[in-house]
Amino acid sequence: MSVILYVAVIAVGAWLLYFKRASSPPKLDLPYLEFEGDNSASRYKTESESILRRGYGKRGTYYGIDLGTFYLIEPLQRACAAAYAKEMPPCSEWTSVLPYPLLIKIFASMSACAIVGPKLDGLDSEWQRLSMDYVSAALSAPSKVRAKYPRWLYWLSQYINDGVKTMWKHRSRARELLTPVLQSRIDATAELKAKGVKKHKGARKYEDGVQWLLDAHTAQGKVLTPDQLAQDLLVIMTASIHSTSGACLANIFDMLEHPEALSDVTQEILLVQSKLPGGVWTRKALGDLRLLDSFMRESARVHALTQYTSAQRIPTSTWKFKDGLEIPSGFTMAFPSYHHGFDPAIHPHPDTFDAYRHLRKRQESDTHKFHFASVSEDMLNWGTGRHACPGRFFAQETLKLLIIHLLTHYEFRYAEGTEEMPRFLPSNLFIVPNPALPLLFKECKVSL
Repeated sequence: MSVILYVAVIAVGAWLLYFKRASSPPKLDLPYLEFEGDNSASRYKTESESILRRGYGKRGTYYGIDLGTFYLIEPLQRACAAAYAKEMPPCSEWTSVLPYPLLIKIFASMSACAIVGPKLDGLDSEWQRLSMDYVSAALSAPSKVRAKYPRWLYWLSQYINDGVKTMWKHRSRARELLTPVLQSRIDATAELKAKGVKKHKGARKYEDGVQWLLDAHTAQGKVLTPDQLAQDLLVIMTASIHSTSGACLANIFDMLEHPEALSDVTQEILLVQSKLPGGVWTRKALGDLRLLDSFMRESARVHALTQYTSAQRIPTSTWKFKDGLEIPSGFTMAFPSYHHGFDPAIHPHPDTFDAYRHLRKRQESDTHKFHFASVSEDMLNWGTGRHACPGRFFAQETLKLLIIHLLTHYEFRYAEGTEEMPRFLPSNLFIVPNPALPLLFKECKVSL
């Protein structure tokens, strides 16, 4: 009898919880946006037009990842070389290597250099291991939670789902690691302010994600907590590690499929590198690699990692355009970026991989447009306008450094017996380079 009573109490409690959550008015949950004064959903609905107009013209910080990357090229180059030396197995002769796990480790090391700075980066650092484990859990946990639990029990997943518990554990440890780093930055900022020292380009001691986020919060009059910092940095790592590593692997496959372009790209790299004092790359020198940039953009066109670019906008009421197109209320909008890249009205002969395609566009129209990180109507991969990916320039520079080191230190080719293995795998709305396809690598000294 007691068992029946116990089960009945649990059932009633679960029903009451469900009823409460289902009948509660919707909450406005915008973690990065808060209105002054009344922050209610009703104000959001009635004043959204004027609020968005005011917010659209504001910047959180005037010193962010784009400008900061200018000063990160040399440390990123060192981190790249050190990671290759550690992660690439000895290959004086042709050696079979799975490139995708290799690229993930190298990019994670480079990202640590840029994201958390000198106190926590380094080969095989605790931050690097923690962030990679967090990303793995973050990518797998959501689908498992959705498949296993009803929506009204999602909040319990942090206690009962292994993947979500792993994420919380790593976030807690990240907070512990970042606390002294953040405090030292706050103290240094306060000391400079007390001395009346104004920051200007090139005068900053640190250029990394910790400093950028601290500056952003300070500019908005907000306090950056260690927990918020840990969450933001881990989100950045989640968004960047696999996407950039996948883009690099796609470029490698495309280079193997187009050896004549590979040869031209390598010669361009060597020519520019020969003019660099000590072989140290700068952002300007990376910008001079116009053929490599064109190749990367063409690879992104032909082998976009996703078939669509989400607008992350949902109409609150049915909207009908002048041409009759109707978007029902509640529908998520997205743009078919992959198919857009194969539209012959936009890209002549779209089925042909043309490494020079975007270089010609720059030569024929505007030399400052149509580069890899450009936001333009012919490529939707990065989004558009002020909502375009803010980390695209960082991705561009790290990707170039990865490819430069690879092409100047190694030869690579397909392994025997892999002819029938697919190079790219469609999965739902993603098209990813095959992570299980091995390649043969051999150390070499490349020269002009």
